[in-house]
Amino acid sequence: MGFLDRLGLTTQRFNSLRSPASLRSPYISEESTLSQLILGDVFGADIADALPLDRSTAITIPAVSKARNLLVSTISQFPLVALKGDTRVADQPAWLYRTNNNVSPYERMCWTVDDLIFYGVSLWWTTRGSEGQITNAEWVPPREWEITNGHIMVDEQPVDDLDVILFNAPFEGLLNVGTRTLRGARDVELAWTARIKNPINITELRVTDDTNLDQDEVDKWEAAWLAKHQAGKPSFGVTPPGTELVTHGAENGDASMFLESRNAVRTDVGSFLNVRASMLDGTSSIDSLTYTTKEGERNSFYEFDLPFWVNPIESALSQDKCVPRGTRVRFDKYELYAPTPTPTGAPTED
Repeated sequence: MGFLDRLGLTTQRFNSLRSPASLRSPYISEESTLSQLILGDVFGADIADALPLDRSTAITIPAVSKARNLLVSTISQFPLVALKGDTRVADQPAWLYRTNNNVSPYERMCWTVDDLIFYGVSLWWTTRGSEGQITNAEWVPPREWEITNGHIMVDEQPVDDLDVILFNAPFEGLLNVGTRTLRGARDVELAWTARIKNPINITELRVTDDTNLDQDEVDKWEAAWLAKHQAGKPSFGVTPPGTELVTHGAENGDASMFLESRNAVRTDVGSFLNVRASMLDGTSSIDSLTYTTKEGERNSFYEFDLPFWVNPIESALSQDKCVPRGTRVRFDKYELYAPTPTPTGAPTED
């Protein structure tokens, strides 16, 4: 195995890439915190705040991670199968269930679904045999390709349509359509973590006698009080004579506000991604007379939510350039509905 093979690059794909500098790990975030700061300095805070967030920021939002992980883990567990009508093709295309590099079919599908969630599109690179049939398919990281004037470009170089499989989600991607919600969710996270460090909104040590303190004395007093009342330390203290402890904002129901805000974020993220809030450990506003069960919610997820993501992948893989005409590719969901799951443990005697 050569160096290119260890990187998961075929000779055909390597020739379409102009320079090794374009080869990036899919796990490296596309934008760092530093780049966000630079955008603010160059374009101003207002313009920078209007720009879409990057994936590395969005994935730190718990509701986004929950929705992403749910969709990725659910879809990627289903094997791909080729069908003619309702019958499995006897000779299954090997590229549906295996790869020629270190990226497994499961991982390939994981990052494909991840792309569809955040960007609305994903790309596979194909290798073909002497008769034009696909012999291998691999996922292409988003930073290695783009669509320019309707043409797919890999490292700024146009590629032949037969060399790639393009997946299009039914929407533009969470980073593009959910900017306002994601920024609000990020701000909620920042607000409640800041509140944990200082559970009472504003603490005032009010001088009630004729003591005149200069600014240095006030600063030392505030620093001493703050050091003693950080999160994780006992929340009590003794005020000196002539002082009164006054708190502000504690009566505004901040705890309830944060709980409601975080639940609203889960609902909103779920709405963007077509995932019901109950599957994200959130609550939904339903009529009190409506009776729901966990089993019912699970069935609704598979019946109504999941097809939004599964159908575009199946349709892309069922094109004539992927499988012979008359053949279609589908996810095998048999295990979901099998009355007795297929045993995977050590064989036992009856």
